[in-house]
Amino acid sequence: MRKKLMAAISAHVAAEYPKEACGVVIQAGRSQEYIPCRNISETPSDAFTISPEDKLAASEKGEIIMVIHSHPDVVQLIPSELDRVQCDWSGVEWGIMSWPDGDFCTLSPREDRDYVGRQWVLGFADCWSLIREWYQREHGVVLGNYSVDYEWWVEGKENRYDDNWEREGFVMVAPENMQPGDMIMMRVQAPVTNHAAIYLGENLMLHHNFGSLSARVPYGKYYRDRTVRVVRHKELMHVENADS
Repeated sequence: MRKKLMAAISAHVAAEYPKEACGVVIQAGRSQEYIPCRNISETPSDAFTISPEDKLAASEKGEIIMVIHSHPDVVQLIPSELDRVQCDWSGVEWGIMSWPDGDFCTLSPREDRDYVGRQWVLGFADCWSLIREWYQREHGVVLGNYSVDYEWWVEGKENRYDDNWEREGFVMVAPENMQPGDMIMMRVQAPVTNHAAIYLGENLMLHHNFGSLSARVPYGKYYRDRTVRVVRHKELMHVENADS
């Protein structure tokens, strides 16, 4: 990265310390510029959330080509799985600077990675996140993001699955007519529907269970007994054999 950009990033990171600094690098014509942004996270010493207004203002100046943030007071600069997941969803490179050490590393979005073996990160890499990515990659279907970084299902006061599946374009189908690409909605150790999986065919399903690695597993008695409904997206109503 150019010395001018690195100097601008370092100055911002130092000024925000001990909070996490955040910003973006834009491409405007032939020139690149670092645009500092406000970190509006409720815990700015441990996390960052770029101000949407600041990000929009930066995008109006040029194309955002990199997201920047800092890791204060770390022994070694190692991107977290949350960093990697957020980088994947952003679609652009990420740059991370430690402070006060001033080390710098970059991340690129992981494309076409396997659906199985993914670490669990509540609100960012969970059952709904996996389902969103599967539909987008396999069928170009874009679903809304209902993942949050707290256990919303515990008290039974929120119904993020039951309230939104129809809004997202799904229709109910009879379990005996289930086909690859259908979504299985379940109630697993909770008073509300709180889990979902993609049916892959041959009695296999793809899911990301709480606290576990994502996996392809048999759709056996345990999950059948906890199934609330099976739904199919309207875009797949005439698809006989969805890819798995």
